[in-house]
Amino acid sequence: MPTKTSTPADRTAPGEGVTLHLRDWGGAGTSVVLLHGLASNARIWDGVAARLAATGLRVLALDLRGHGGSEQPDGGYDFATVCRDLEAALAALGVRRPLLAGHSWGANVALQYAAERAGAVAGLVLVDGGLLGVAERPGMTRQVARQRLAPPRFAVPLEDWLARAGRFGAGTGRDGWVRDYLRAGVDVDDRGVARSRFRFDNHMQVVDALYDQRPAALYPLVGCPVLLCPAGDDLDDARREAVERALRLLPDARATWFEDTVHDVPLQRPAELAAELARFANEAADRG
Repeated sequence: MPTKTSTPADRTAPGEGVTLHLRDWGGAGTSVVLLHGLASNARIWDGVAARLAATGLRVLALDLRGHGGSEQPDGGYDFATVCRDLEAALAALGVRRPLLAGHSWGANVALQYAAERAGAVAGLVLVDGGLLGVAERPGMTRQVARQRLAPPRFAVPLEDWLARAGRFGAGTGRDGWVRDYLRAGVDVDDRGVARSRFRFDNHMQVVDALYDQRPAALYPLVGCPVLLCPAGDDLDDARREAVERALRLLPDARATWFEDTVHDVPLQRPAELAAELARFANEAADRG
C-alpha cells in the first residue's frame, strides 16, 4: 500500500441541531466514512485514514456528537438521533452510498444506520463492535450494565495523560498521532489538568442506548456487503459465538480476525486494518 503522506482538512457539518467536526482526508474515489467508539474521537482513525487516502479513496472521519471537536448537547445520544446526525452530515458533504466503517460503539451506530436506510450504504465494516448486545450477557440487567460501563472519572496532568501514547505506538512512529488522539478526548483546565471531554451523564445515555439495542435483530435488514473485523485477544465463547451468529444472519458477510489485538484495532493495527478496508472498498465498488 502506498505510504505517501496525506494531510487532512478539519471541517464542520450540520447534524440534528448540532455542529459536527470531521477530518476530511480528501481523495476523489469511493467515499469511506469512519466512526469512532464511545468516549473516543475521530483521531483514533488517523493511522488508518492516511493509508486509505493514499490509495485514492475519499476518506472522512467524523466526531460523533459530544466527542472530539463536535458540539456536546445534554441529550440526543440515542441511536435514532445519532444516525440522523450522520445522515444530515453526509447530505451536507455531498456523500452518497459510502463505505461506512465503525469501531466499537461506532460499529453499533453504523449497523443501525445501514439497517434502517436501505440502499444508503455501499458496504459496512464493523470493527470489534456491533456484535454482542450489552443486554445479552448473562445477568446483565440495566443497573449492572450502567455500573460496569460507567466511565472512569479522572483528573491527571495533561503530560501524564499523553504519555499513555507509548502503550500503543512507542518506537513505531505512531507516538505523534496517538498523542493527538488522546489530546482530542480531554478538556484541560488552566492548571494543566486533563479530564474527559465527554461528560458522564451523556456517556450514560449511550450506555442505555447500547443496552436497548439488539444487533441480531438488525442483521437481516442490512442490504449491503459487510466486513466484520473482530479483535482476537481475550475472546470469550460468547463473543466468538456472536461473530458466528452475525455471519449466519447477515445476508452478505465475511470476517477478518485481528489476532494479538485487544479491542482498539485502529490504534494497534492501523496498517493491517487499512489494507483490509481498502480491499473491501474496492470489492464493494466493483459490485456497484
